[in-house]
Amino acid sequence: MTNCNSQKFPSTCQESNIIKTFHNTGEVIRYQEIDLDPSLVDGVVLITENGKYYKAIYTENTINIEWYRCSYPTDLTNGTGDKVMLTKAINTAGYLGAILRFDAKEYIVNEQLNFAGISCFKLLGDRQHTLIKSDKKDQDRLEGFYFSFTNCHNVIIEGLRFDQNKSNLITYSAADDAAQKEYNGGMFFTTSSNIEIINCHFFDLYNRAVRIFSCYGNINVNNNLFESNVQEQIYVMEHLVVAQCPFAKVILENNAFKNAENHNPDHGVVAIFAFELGEKGSVLINNNFFEYCGRNHTGVHRLYAIDFYDNVNNFIVSNNIFKNLTWGAIRFDGTRENGIICNNIIHQLIADQDGMIMAASREEAKYNQTKFKNISIHNNILDAATELSHGIAVLGLSPFCAAENIEISNNKMYNLRYGIKIHGDVSVVSINNNQGFNLIGIGINVEGFKTGFNNTPLEPKKIEKIYINDNHLNGRPELNFNGFVGVQINGLDVDSKFMGRVLINNNFISSNNKGYGIIINTGTSLDNVVSVTANTIENVERGLYIRTKKVLVKDNLIYNASIEAILDQAVGTIFHENFYNNVLI
Repeated sequence: MTNCNSQKFPSTCQESNIIKTFHNTGEVIRYQEIDLDPSLVDGVVLITENGKYYKAIYTENTINIEWYRCSYPTDLTNGTGDKVMLTKAINTAGYLGAILRFDAKEYIVNEQLNFAGISCFKLLGDRQHTLIKSDKKDQDRLEGFYFSFTNCHNVIIEGLRFDQNKSNLITYSAADDAAQKEYNGGMFFTTSSNIEIINCHFFDLYNRAVRIFSCYGNINVNNNLFESNVQEQIYVMEHLVVAQCPFAKVILENNAFKNAENHNPDHGVVAIFAFELGEKGSVLINNNFFEYCGRNHTGVHRLYAIDFYDNVNNFIVSNNIFKNLTWGAIRFDGTRENGIICNNIIHQLIADQDGMIMAASREEAKYNQTKFKNISIHNNILDAATELSHGIAVLGLSPFCAAENIEISNNKMYNLRYGIKIHGDVSVVSINNNQGFNLIGIGINVEGFKTGFNNTPLEPKKIEKIYINDNHLNGRPELNFNGFVGVQINGLDVDSKFMGRVLINNNFISSNNKGYGIIINTGTSLDNVVSVTANTIENVERGLYIRTKKVLVKDNLIYNASIEAILDQAVGTIFHENFYNNVLI
């Protein structure tokens, strides 16, 4: 990708008639005559002698940044650091389509270095020792990013380390104009294409490590390490941002986001923030490691370890490990269509408010979200350190569409307060073969109504075809935990026909002789739409708690209900009309 068949790089088979020795590296370099725009002469790789122009010839299309050190020395007195040396070397590499090799040294950058219109080059460092850093302190910060690339294409960044210098700077605050300014970032790309960032290390996060905005082609961020100390500031803290790249193929794979140990969600960090991706392209986030990620609502920033906020489509989030989360793991809010979240291991240290995995359509009419469909959340392991955590939430909040074709299956949930929550407008939802152990609240909760911000009531359009089948839900064994419910359906006392069929079939529900197996709550919207069939329920206070009329209850097997197997609060009418072949032991 770096060479791109560049015609600017001459054949190394031709004779060389100039030889130079770079005494700072000990390398003997041969030069070859080329045609060259005089403005591109840098006096190191591109030189002029006797009215002719020459280019250094080196192995595998590589030039060494250390060749520039004597001609463009570091200027620490005036605070510009290695600005001129780095600018000259990177622009030359871009012109030649070459690899620019960094040495195992520190390179000082005290202002954003801007590169525009250069392509087909690679920046290659010694991953353990090549360090890009700023020596600014306190209020004297670097505004922007160390490296900024505009309209650059076919670029590889490999093996560089970026010290983002938070430890030496003041705390970022509202006065810093968070909507417009960032400081001490690592790399920024815009209106560029075919970008690879591999085997780099970003540490001591201040605002953002990498920001990729309005780009296209292939975007690969792989095998990098991102680290942060505990964050006191409350604005703009994300390691990696990929945004407004709807035509790009985005792959974020084999990265580690390892933050300092933190037990306060006021001080957490977001790993990946994305929006407007996958409309014409795709998004894969695979095999990454996240530790101490996530942030609560203190401040203005994103929240979840992976936060898709608005219009990320055609994505797969798979095979990732989330360890000691300080808020939620994965949120996609405003997704339109086609998302898979599978085979992730999620361990939550501090509970969030909505769920380790949260999917929602946008509530505000201005977003005009007319579809939210084809979402599969399967084969994930969700484990909580405390009994306050929520598992998976799907919220159909758009006024213009229902969440359609949603599958939640084969997930393993342990030590949660709530397992799976469905809320708002949904149509065709399958909740199958999930296992929830050590639950203390509701295993599967369907709210057959709709509320917005601050619990503002919203008018439902369509809630229908909800299949809850073959799940195993198990309450906490300790007797002091008494709030367990296997499956609960809530309705509204309205005459509207927005509520369609709900089937609760063949689930296995057990507890500690307290709590309920299945509750069908009050609300005329639930009349004659719910079927409770062929479930096995054991060791609860009440097996079935039926609080609305015309519920079909058939072929259920209820063992050892400590108070009563079936509690019918609908004036007894359904007991005679719709209860068939239940076995009470």
